[in-house]
Amino acid sequence: MLAEADGRWATPVVHDWDVHATVAHLLAADEALAGRLGIAARVPAGAPPRDTGWEDVWDRRTAEVIAHEYGRAPEETLASWSAQAAALLATPEARDTERAARAETLMGMRLPVADHFVVRAFETWIHTDDIGRALGRAVPPPPEGHLGRMVRLAVRVLGLALGRETAPVLLSVTGVEQWVLGSADDPVRAELALDPVDLCLLLGGRRTPEEVPRHTTGDAAAVRNVLERAASLAWL
Repeated sequence: MLAEADGRWATPVVHDWDVHATVAHLLAADEALAGRLGIAARVPAGAPPRDTGWEDVWDRRTAEVIAHEYGRAPEETLASWSAQAAALLATPEARDTERAARAETLMGMRLPVADHFVVRAFETWIHTDDIGRALGRAVPPPPEGHLGRMVRLAVRVLGLALGRETAPVLLSVTGVEQWVLGSADDPVRAELALDPVDLCLLLGGRRTPEEVPRHTTGDAAAVRNVLERAASLAWL
């Protein structure tokens, strides 16, 4: 898709980013995992202030990389991001299950390295869809197996965010599986069925709890709590 973006790099996409800035953001976003795996940053970075939360570091680094990349041709930014992605996929952690099982804390989440790769795939797809909509191009969902991995990780993170004190809801994701979220000691209060792509778009901040298509039964407040908590996890 980006190979066909000639002459349209300044098209507004999301937030206050155009196509060029969105690719620069992906270059910045992949850096955290790349750095942990020994890949040097492609844009010089200043040291963040001490005691800075990951969200502020994330926002500051995105702004820094976008400003740097605006001084280069969009094709150069694309080449840098593509090369960094290729370097990530060439690391031993991308192939060796033992190395991939090592836990790392990135973006406030302690997850196996393998799951951080899934997070990178998730964000890349979300922003590809953003660019596609801006350019009037339909972007297909990830392959079924990849989408299933994204959904399972997303539900795991959502379950942790909800905790064990909330009213239990049976969440069914079409074509994937189902989970009981919330308290394990109380009877299920409601059922919520979602399409896997809609769930990912909700967690990615591209659907609101009010507009996401779903099928529900039972306690409406319990369902609303799950949907609102899912939407609150979006950082994209």
